[in-house]
Amino acid sequence: MPEKTSPVITACILDCPDACSFLVEPENRTIRANPDHPFTRGFICRKGARIFERLDAPERITRPLVRRKAKKGLQRGQQIGPAPEGFEPISWDNALELIAEKLNSLTNQPEAVLHVRGHGYRGVLAQASLNFFEALGASTTHGSLCDDAGIEACIRDFGALDHNDPLDLLNAGRIVNWGKDLKRSSPHTGLLVHEARRQGTPVLTISPGGDGSDGWSDQVLRIRPGTDRFLAAWVMHQLVARNCVAREVAQAVAGWEFFQELLQNLDAKSLLRTCDVDIRRAEELLEWYTPGKAPANPTATLIGWGLQRYRFGGQNVRFINALAMISGNIGRTGGGAYFNIASGRNLGRWRAASPGRSGVPSRRSFLLPTLAWDLEWADPPLEFIWVDGHNVVNQVPDSPAMAKALQRPFVVCVDGFFNDTARCADVILPPTLMLEREEIVGSCLHHFVNHAAQAVLPRDECRADYDILRDLGARLTPPVSFPEPGKCLQTGLSLLQTDLESFRARGFAEAPHPPVAFAGLRFAHPDGLYRVPVSLDPEPDDDPEYPLRLLSLVRGSFMHSQIPENEQQGLPRVMVSPGSPELSELDLTGPIYLATPLGRMAVHVQLDETLHPQIVLIRRDGWVSLGHGPNAIIEPHVTDMGDCAALYSQCCRLENR
Repeated sequence: MPEKTSPVITACILDCPDACSFLVEPENRTIRANPDHPFTRGFICRKGARIFERLDAPERITRPLVRRKAKKGLQRGQQIGPAPEGFEPISWDNALELIAEKLNSLTNQPEAVLHVRGHGYRGVLAQASLNFFEALGASTTHGSLCDDAGIEACIRDFGALDHNDPLDLLNAGRIVNWGKDLKRSSPHTGLLVHEARRQGTPVLTISPGGDGSDGWSDQVLRIRPGTDRFLAAWVMHQLVARNCVAREVAQAVAGWEFFQELLQNLDAKSLLRTCDVDIRRAEELLEWYTPGKAPANPTATLIGWGLQRYRFGGQNVRFINALAMISGNIGRTGGGAYFNIASGRNLGRWRAASPGRSGVPSRRSFLLPTLAWDLEWADPPLEFIWVDGHNVVNQVPDSPAMAKALQRPFVVCVDGFFNDTARCADVILPPTLMLEREEIVGSCLHHFVNHAAQAVLPRDECRADYDILRDLGARLTPPVSFPEPGKCLQTGLSLLQTDLESFRARGFAEAPHPPVAFAGLRFAHPDGLYRVPVSLDPEPDDDPEYPLRLLSLVRGSFMHSQIPENEQQGLPRVMVSPGSPELSELDLTGPIYLATPLGRMAVHVQLDETLHPQIVLIRRDGWVSLGHGPNAIIEPHVTDMGDCAALYSQCCRLENR
């Protein structure tokens, strides 16, 4: 009987805050949580547990492909055989020679080359494309489709992006979950909240709905979407009016007198009217933040990654942070405000070299939330676009415009599936996926750095992005060179007190950070003081033609657009409240369309009594080419700070014709 081999210690490199540690048994292709990892703690989510379905998917692209026909953009229901329609296989050598020829022709026009990089995979070697195109001086993108508004808000408030160790949630006297989907977006945060409730810590969730929060909370407060800052302002208005702000807290706030006056001048009834919360429920929330009324341990505040996706999303986060601060819950064990941390803050950065290039002092950069429109007017125009880790056509607002913008340039898409972006490419390069390559990855939630060992062989001709770009760089004139992979990995560990061999053997290391952020009310601004918002901006007026708000919320089973095509058959489902004002004139038995000023899509409607009446909820990231992509009808709006896409400020309606 053959000897049983030990499982491989590896890790998740998907775009998830939990950054789980895995044990993989390659022979029977099983994956389970690493019970010895202090944060993973023997539990992984469905997205990680199903990774072999993605690796072994019959529709996966495993050989380089080149387009043999003129571009057509997005075609609904295009069939995939041995090669997708319009494409034919090409050898790696010929594919890279073709790409190198295009790049060499643009050596003196680096601004005509655009690199679009997402977070489809993360890690130290995943820096390869960033470093490669930086060495070329190519155009890049800035801004975010996700969390940059909240990140900028936290930096403005605290002076740095930081929060308490998430395990400190177990020391909280109370937990206020402000809009976080504890089931789908960070299952380990949900696990900690569940454990805290088991030991007697009450949990209050504030949300417009759609997050299954009832099963994770002792109380749920429904709020009008996008208006969180008004509810936080009301609570602070009451704390100031009742003299509940401690002297040491006020002294730690820069401009406290001005902020106090700002709060006092607000109309309390108007604040609650704006966020659609009645006085009784608001008073209940006030008790959770009133010093002396809460338990001996303070109140911890979780801030979800949705309330920053509105026009005033940064301000939403800033007012919630300010509430946690002036109620005396910052800088204390069991308290804190949790948004996120930088997943790369514990990783060293290596560089690519190209000595023959003079360098570009200022690279051209395009705003990601408006990329579809900006590329149309780019001057000089783009001639070459490289997309990796990002189904950009699917993810940006106005997806059809993004597909149109990719028609003129030569487009290389590094992806294993014929998704919305790959359909617009000239060359598709198949990368190795998670478990098929080695990586070192950090977390934007906890302080552990994980080793993602290669657990299985790459499928067919798939190659790691690092290897693809190193090979391509050697074909350029002048060349772009990378350090050896081992040296890159060791550089990635340079901020930790460990060597690569020991790190590989254990599978993880903990970065040295204090368990409590901003202890002693000392903040990262030069003067050590906290910063508060200087204004409270009103909500944009409702559009009577489109009275509802479209929320494209996170899925539980799949990471972003990494969704099998067989899971996207039929009409996409949207959910609305039985109290929605649209239902009175809508025939639920006939054809139904979700409409915005940008267009409309056919949908199936289901009722959900947990939703705020103003919401239309759809699960995000379905493919536009299959009729499931909401970004096809979402307009490019930008948040108040952080250059983030205001995806949740989209007005909409439901109609039968």
